[in-house]
Amino acid sequence: MGQQRRLDLAMVLAARPHVLLLDEPTNHLSIALGDELTDALAATDAAVVVATHDRQMQQDLAPWPRSDLDR
Repeated sequence: MGQQRRLDLAMVLAARPHVLLLDEPTNHLSIALGDELTDALAATDAAVVVATHDRQMQQDLAPWPRSDLDR
């Protein structure tokens, strides 16, 4: 599952999309791959919306604009 997920994310990022909507993108990924994904998201010119409970990803993306939808 993780390898397929890695390939899917690589293909999407290689296509240089204008917008990425990611729901729990680190599910089924290793810690190292989650870090690589965060680095790739930081490097893309696309608008990125991430919904995640992954505390490490939340910490890594803390400088990004945030909208809390807990209510």
